[in-house]
Amino acid sequence: MNTKTIRVLAVATLAVAFAVPRPALAQDPDALWRAGAQAAQSGNSQGCVDNLRAALQAGGEAYEMWGWLHLTLGMCLAQRNQRDEAISELQLAKDLVQEDSEHFRVNNTLAQVYISRGAAGDYDRAIAAENEAGQFAGDAAMRGLHSKTLGQAYYFKEDWSSAVRHLGDAAGVRGTDVDVAQKLGRAHFESGNTTQAKDWFEKTLSLDRNNTAAITNLGRLALDQQDYAAAVNFLGRAVQADPQNMQVRNMLGRAFLGQRDYDNAISQLSQVVQARPSDGNAHYNLGQAHQAAGNDAQAISAYQDALQHLSAGSPARAGALYDIGFVYEKVGNYEDALAALEDAAAINADSKTTDAIERVKERIRREKSGS
Repeated sequence: MNTKTIRVLAVATLAVAFAVPRPALAQDPDALWRAGAQAAQSGNSQGCVDNLRAALQAGGEAYEMWGWLHLTLGMCLAQRNQRDEAISELQLAKDLVQEDSEHFRVNNTLAQVYISRGAAGDYDRAIAAENEAGQFAGDAAMRGLHSKTLGQAYYFKEDWSSAVRHLGDAAGVRGTDVDVAQKLGRAHFESGNTTQAKDWFEKTLSLDRNNTAAITNLGRLALDQQDYAAAVNFLGRAVQADPQNMQVRNMLGRAFLGQRDYDNAISQLSQVVQARPSDGNAHYNLGQAHQAAGNDAQAISAYQDALQHLSAGSPARAGALYDIGFVYEKVGNYEDALAALEDAAAINADSKTTDAIERVKERIRREKSGS
């Protein structure tokens, strides 16, 4: 091997050595935990994990019994979304930490990891851990974080009244926290407190004018209140921010339908059913848009697609059966109209449907008698 080749290989080996991250001073546990702590402070979660794990391996039993080290390692693992490993480290830390502030941090972090993992039972585990954290919340900042984390657990559990209570407490301390404001608005919305919901969504936008969740929820609120112009405004902004969100696009189509802008309603809802062909409600909405626009054949086709996917016995299915029956009657297809209306009545025999059945039966009698 010539001298030039040896020199190139040496340089390449040195470059690889610098390129591959590894814990510093692998045999010195004191240097390792200090490097891990520094990495945690600087936001280098991988460096934190590598160095603290190496410190545990190099330090032996004394380091295994160090609660702070397991706590910090658990927090860094959580930042890397290595949730199961984070939970394991944090559970170890619970039995080892000594200070009240450490007890708060380990339980609060554990609660947040359970919330982010979101498996069966995790929200209840998060609530239990956060209630334990609350016993060690020694100042206003800790109490605000405690209320926020507890509120988030109830929020994702969809216990809206509890979410309102705890997120409301958090908002009193964390007045500029966008996430708290937005989630508090949604919890009020789901609880039926529409005035408070609107106030908190508007508060969210005062903190972050491009907050898509708040914009979308203001659109939902306007749609529910049949303020179609406002719904189109907010939901249009939400679709611009997230064009692939078909749930929001579906609501925008309904808002255009309410505004009697049938062309735009059909355009939006057609995109939804193309992206989500098994979405019975979207097909139903598209059928209503075509029906309102006078497109009878397209309305019947959309309702037929809807009926393939709407649940048996559901109110939406009853509505689709009534509507397709109405269009069948309009185009003179009375036998199909009667069958659809009778199926609708089997789900919900309201006066509108039973009256329509009698009307169609009379049309059939007249048609058969030639009168």
